[in-house]
Amino acid sequence: MRTFTWWFGMGCLTTLSVLMVQGGAQELLYDRHATDSVSAFLTFAMTISGGGMLAGCLALILNRLR
Repeated sequence: MRTFTWWFGMGCLTTLSVLMVQGGAQELLYDRHATDSVSAFLTFAMTISGGGMLAGCLALILNRLR
């Protein structure tokens, strides 16, 4: 469980940094034309947690293969 938690956190941070480099966070936070900001934040959070899940699951699989 520690392996998954560590890599989940690293995956979330990596996904967040990629989104910030691409300008996704700035567009999300400062877009004045957003009609449904709750939906935008939910999509943003799901993308970040999806990156964490991907990293965590890959770490568990690779740990199991080792």
